[in-house]
Amino acid sequence: MADSSTCFSLVRGRAMRVTRLDGCGAVVLGPDSSVVSEGFISVALTAQTDEGTAISVTNAAGKVCISDEPCPTFTGYDIAVEFCGVDPSLIDIMTGQPIVENGAGAAVGFRMNTAVDACDSGFALEVWSNVPAAICEPGQEGSFGYFLVPFVKGGIIGDFTIANDVVNFTLTGAKSKDGSAWGVGPYDVTRDDTNVPSPLLTPIDPSDHLDMELVTVGPPDAACGPTAVGTPATGADAGTPGTYTPDNSYGPEDFASITGLTASPTTAWTPGQHIVLRDGSLAHWDGTAWGVGAAP
Repeated sequence: MADSSTCFSLVRGRAMRVTRLDGCGAVVLGPDSSVVSEGFISVALTAQTDEGTAISVTNAAGKVCISDEPCPTFTGYDIAVEFCGVDPSLIDIMTGQPIVENGAGAAVGFRMNTAVDACDSGFALEVWSNVPAAICEPGQEGSFGYFLVPFVKGGIIGDFTIANDVVNFTLTGAKSKDGSAWGVGPYDVTRDDTNVPSPLLTPIDPSDHLDMELVTVGPPDAACGPTAVGTPATGADAGTPGTYTPDNSYGPEDFASITGLTASPTTAWTPGQHIVLRDGSLAHWDGTAWGVGAAP
């Protein structure tokens, strides 16, 4: 139990970051796994509860002899985000829907495809707000409200209207989920006891749906398009599946992209050993070169 508290107020949304997760709530490392944006009008979290079943029994005289009102149980949040711009990479991470690229390979749009299952992937949502009359510490840039929903699934782009007005898109249908594997997260969002920028000081519990705290590390700079989470791998250790090195690194996009990746061991991998590429395909080391699929 803390022996003191800091009270504060919050105003205005400042920035939002979404991070790509797999279907089990773990961060997906890659060159396009995160987007930081200021292009939103609102982020709404609506609490969902299970009210349970009330029990009331009357006796023969018509008087209540048993009355029990259960306490409501929190089950999560419904999440809606209204955007004031279009960042195709942001839509991709939050919905799993495909992006549209131009001839130069830049993302210039998105599609809505009925074959996409929004539960196959997820995202983490972080939002920073301002603190009026900011609670400042010497040498710090100020204080911020930090909100984290560590595991979200199910977002779709909802209704919109094209008229003599701005066209705004809204994310609907997204829900926070149990089972987060966020831990302390891959980013520095607060400060440790030596005042050094740090990930969360307490890991996210798998049943946590929201973390809200006052921090003195400012939000990252917003930019159009994705940013990397992790670093490109320089090596791959044999396994079923194998692992990439160094820690927190990601593998090649596809088989054609395998360049400069050192296999360990350098002898032929044993049957079944492989690495998983980012497109979901497999590759193995045959002692001389990389081969398609698992080792035969």
